[in-house]
Amino acid sequence: MLDERTGVLLSAINGCCEKGSFKIVEEEELLSRFTPGTGVDRDCLRAMLNYLEERKYIEVEYAAEGEYCLRPLPEGRLYFEQRKREKKEKFRRRIDALICAIAGGFTGGFLGSLAAWLIAARG
Repeated sequence: MLDERTGVLLSAINGCCEKGSFKIVEEEELLSRFTPGTGVDRDCLRAMLNYLEERKYIEVEYAAEGEYCLRPLPEGRLYFEQRKREKKEKFRRRIDALICAIAGGFTGGFLGSLAAWLIAARG
């Protein structure tokens, strides 16, 4: 699982390299994707690129002064699709739990009122 800043970087790389081929990207172009409050500078960007490369999300062909030759790998392209599927699955589980809770509440209420009616009818 990637943190928010690294996810933004991977999304930017996927957007730049739409066809999955190598593309030369300037450092400033990548840094412009982050808001000033995130604290991403050149060193942090390099560290995030290394992290993504180590985990096989991207491939870095070369890194020169302010330029990177990058391409996303299949794992990097599938990352966001997997996250979307996980969110849908989590939502579905919550809906299932809600339905079970409602059904249990109605069943308990019905059985409780049935028991009260039987006790009142006998007495």
